[in-house]
Amino acid sequence: TQAAISAHQKGKLHEWVQEYLLNEGNVGLARAFREERAIMVDIVEFPLSLLKKIEGPEEPSARQPLDVWEQRVTKIEKIIKAGKDLPPIIVTDFWRSLEIVDGNHRHEALIRNGVENFWTIFFLSNEINKDLVKKHSK
Repeated sequence: TQAAISAHQKGKLHEWVQEYLLNEGNVGLARAFREERAIMVDIVEFPLSLLKKIEGPEEPSARQPLDVWEQRVTKIEKIIKAGKDLPPIIVTDFWRSLEIVDGNHRHEALIRNGVENFWTIFFLSNEINKDLVKKHSK
C-alpha cells in the first residue's frame, strides 16, 4: 500500500497500478484500465463494508471452490497478523457499480481481522460513484 500511496503523491498512481497488475499476471485488467475512460483515479481509505466482492465461494460471477478460497484468505490473514504491508484493493464501476476487481481475498481477510477501512484504488467512470467515494473516504 505504501508504494501505491507514494506513486499517487508523485502523480503516478495509474502507472503503479499497471505495473502491479502486470506483475500479478492480470493483463486483461491492466489493458482495460488503459483503454477505459476514468473520470477519477484515486487511492483513499474506504469502508470495506461498502465494497462488493465479485469472487468467492458465494459469488456467482466468479465462483471459487471453498477450499481454494479459504487457502488464499488464510494465507493473507497470516500476512496481516505478521504486520506486513498489503497491496490496496482495486475497485471500478466500468462494468457494474463499485465492484472489487483486484483484492477480493484481501477484502475477506481484512474483514475477518476486524479491519473496517482499507486503502482502495478507484477507477471510476460515473459521477455518482465519484461523489459516493468522496463522501465515505477517510
